[in-house]
Amino acid sequence: MHLAYHGDATKTASAPPSKRSLATDPAADGDFEIPRPFDSALSNNFTSNCAQFFKILLTSETVTNCHPFSLMLQTSNSLFKASRSFVRITQTLEATCAANSTQCLPGINELAGQLLTDDACKVDYDNSNPQVVQAYNGLIAYEPMYLASCLKDDEGDFCYANAVTNTTSEGNDAVPFYLPLGVNMPGGARPTCNSCLQDEMAIFSSFAANGTQPLSKTYSTAANTISMYCGTAFVNVTAAPLKGAASTSTAAFTPMISLLIMLLFYLFQ
Repeated sequence: MHLAYHGDATKTASAPPSKRSLATDPAADGDFEIPRPFDSALSNNFTSNCAQFFKILLTSETVTNCHPFSLMLQTSNSLFKASRSFVRITQTLEATCAANSTQCLPGINELAGQLLTDDACKVDYDNSNPQVVQAYNGLIAYEPMYLASCLKDDEGDFCYANAVTNTTSEGNDAVPFYLPLGVNMPGGARPTCNSCLQDEMAIFSSFAANGTQPLSKTYSTAANTISMYCGTAFVNVTAAPLKGAASTSTAAFTPMISLLIMLLFYLFQ
């Protein structure tokens, strides 16, 4: 593992394929505004209760103050534009990672719970309304997405900024960041086998055992794919156990291994 904390974000040892000059990025001209989720026209295909909830959601202090990257990634046109510039996406991540995730998480989880109520978007969610599903997944995946999007390499650059602006990877490096949102990694995707990817997957592994997280449905397949070309020791192909959980199966299996070794030693003396 390469995880190390840097302020409220994390840091990982992995240099980008090429350094960008922050001072000469032409896409960084003009004033910067933090991207917002659902900043394009919303669909009219909502129940009236759900449409009202979306108004409350997008103007809530929790969303406006916490800038949840998880809620932006699939829904923000301004984030898409910022991702074209290393400077702009770095500025975006500095803003989203400056939020205190410990303080933000309860409010975001509360919004996720409200979304699924009859007075809000339950009917729309049950009918698989795409924007409602994106909103719910973006809220419920706040914590793993916060941790992963705030990873930095040993030069202080955000792993996501490197991934999304790395033209040599043809977008593959950014693909794993969608796993917490319930988006499966395409079979042909080949993210770069660097420590940023390794640390992203380590974070995701620790959440994948939680059945309420979309990662519980996307992690295993992605981890197996990555292990095939990055090496079996590169990533944990199963969800990591919770800290402090008793490893009863391992404990029970150890005496059996010892017994087999003793028998083999006896037979081949």
